[in-house]
Amino acid sequence: MHQKLMSVLLNEDELGAVIRAHMALEQDVDRFVSLVATNSDYIEKMQIDFSNKLKLAVAFGLDEEIYKPLVSVTNIRNKFAHRADMQLSKSEVNNFYKSFTSEDQALIQEVISNNPDRPPGLSKKYSLLSVKEQFVVMVFYLAIRLWHEVEIELEYILEQVEESTE
Repeated sequence: MHQKLMSVLLNEDELGAVIRAHMALEQDVDRFVSLVATNSDYIEKMQIDFSNKLKLAVAFGLDEEIYKPLVSVTNIRNKFAHRADMQLSKSEVNNFYKSFTSEDQALIQEVISNNPDRPPGLSKKYSLLSVKEQFVVMVFYLAIRLWHEVEIELEYILEQVEESTE
């Protein structure tokens, strides 16, 4: 699923890549919140914006280390949503990169260098990627982190169900 996300984003123009990236990440945050909320119907009725939903997700246990990168993507997305002529800048993408922990930064480098399914033509070295490619690789990594958070919650829920049926 995430491999497809990378390919889709790489084949979009910058506007499409930024908007689709944010949509995919927002869906993953929504999925997390739906899993951890006792009654997610009420959260949907609240009609809260993504910024507050993200804070709610962290309050519910989403790893705080990915909060800043998600805010960074949201800030980039907001600029693109309000200006048709917007382009990804090296400084924005560098700030996005800096929003990750040093451990995550190292893993982002590994995602691109050690990925056997890396799209053709994509450099193995992060520093040689274009600004858009760097953005896409970081979004790809962030999507993997979010999906991992969802998997952890699913495992916890399954354990609770198993314990209650014993």
